[in-house]
Amino acid sequence: MQPTVETGDVPPPLVVIGGSAGAYGPLIEFISELRQGFPAAVLVTIHVGDRSRGKLPAILARHSRLPVLAGRDGALLRAGEIHVAPAGRHLLVARERMRLWEGPRVNRHRPAIDMLFASAAQWIGPRTVAIVLSGVLDDGAVGAALVERVGGVVLAQDPRDAAFASMPAAALRAAPGSRAVSGPDLARETLDALTTISEPDLRSDPTDQRLDQGVIEPMTHDDEEQMGDGDDLSYLEPEESRLVRLACPECGGAMAQVDLPSISYFRCHLGHQFAPESLAAAQEEAVERRLWSAVAALEEQAALAHHLAGTTRDVGPGGVVRSPEQLAERARQLRDQVHRWTSELRQQQEPPPD
Repeated sequence: MQPTVETGDVPPPLVVIGGSAGAYGPLIEFISELRQGFPAAVLVTIHVGDRSRGKLPAILARHSRLPVLAGRDGALLRAGEIHVAPAGRHLLVARERMRLWEGPRVNRHRPAIDMLFASAAQWIGPRTVAIVLSGVLDDGAVGAALVERVGGVVLAQDPRDAAFASMPAAALRAAPGSRAVSGPDLARETLDALTTISEPDLRSDPTDQRLDQGVIEPMTHDDEEQMGDGDDLSYLEPEESRLVRLACPECGGAMAQVDLPSISYFRCHLGHQFAPESLAAAQEEAVERRLWSAVAALEEQAALAHHLAGTTRDVGPGGVVRSPEQLAERARQLRDQVHRWTSELRQQQEPPPD
């Protein structure tokens, strides 16, 4: 009989997989190696746009001996089944079930890998195997640290054979006990790790195994109500270390820092969350938006000056309308500078040629 929340039984071991750019190849290779009787449930989060058509489950199914399905809110975790996070919703674990959540973006993504990994650490604990595949920046690093912290196993695609090395490299740094594994060996290493996982203590309540610190957890309606009505201006949760002088790039809210042994991350009181590299990238985007807003404001001012210059009755002797030509030149110079700056930034972010 499959476990249910009502019975208090525990779910099967869980393999959680995260990836982004360059992850499709190693993911398909991994899935194709799994056989009937695979002893764990498999949940997959790959970064996709909010308007993705959700074809990944069908693509993986063509290469899999196991059923591959889109993640379903409230569905039971079953060994030998693969579920993929849909576009626009975080895929999470809660006791014996998977959950879908349309909460704030994490590391600029929804679905986010950190959300999946952290919920697995929270509810499945040491019976979790987390795998980080190719990708840019560091989504998955905080989640990997949390999985390792509760005794789970963390594997990362060897950065040397990843199309984009930064994501698995960040996971290896954040979880010092993790192992770098070449793509073709990931399935075998995962099976080996699953054989070391002991059966859970059926006398214990899964809720007793929740992390005391560093948990990424969806904010409930009650939490939101308490935050809005409370008189504590610090808004610090028990696991948060301190407020920082940074505004959230997503919403402008105040952010707090959470310190783990090998990595720190940042989140605002609404729930937007960033690992260090993701925060830096988000801040760069925010700066670029503000600079282009300044260009737009100058060009609008120049256009208004041109308009008023042709209607002398609108400007008296002591008028403050500046020279249209001067304003237009300032706008042009700023536009050129912002364009050069953003072009240089894009070139720095491009991966080196093979």
